[in-house]
Amino acid sequence: MGFIQRIADSAKSVGNRARDLGELAGDKARDLTRKSSDLIEVTKIKHELRKLEKEMENNLAGIGALYYQNQQGREDTGDELNRLIEATRQLEIEMKELEEQIEAVQPKPPACPECGSELAENAKFCSNCGRKIAD
Repeated sequence: MGFIQRIADSAKSVGNRARDLGELAGDKARDLTRKSSDLIEVTKIKHELRKLEKEMENNLAGIGALYYQNQQGREDTGDELNRLIEATRQLEIEMKELEEQIEAVQPKPPACPECGSELAENAKFCSNCGRKIAD
C-alpha cells in the first residue's frame, strides 16, 4: 500500500470518528435540551401545585370556621360549608393530577428494598446498607 493510500485511509478514519463524535454530541445536546424542558415543565407544575395547596389551606380554615359557627347555632352556614367542602374535594383531585404529571416527567429513582435509600442508576449494591440489588 502506498504512502498516499495510507494517508487517505487515515483521513477517512479520522472523518468517520469525527462524524461519530458529532452524532454523539448531537445526541447529548438533544438529551440536555429535553432535560431542560422537563425541568421547566416540572417547575411550572410545582408552582401551580403550590397555588392549589394555598387555596386548600384557605378552604380548610374556612370549613373550620363555618363548622364552628354552625355548632354555635348559626343556621345559615350550611350552604357555604357544603360549597367549600366540594371545592376542597375538587382541589384534592387537581392536586393529585398535578403530582401525577410531575411523576410522569420525573419518575422517582429506585430505592433499596432493605433501607429505602435512593439507589444510583445501575447500582449493584446499596451504598447505605450494602444490600445486593437484584438485577
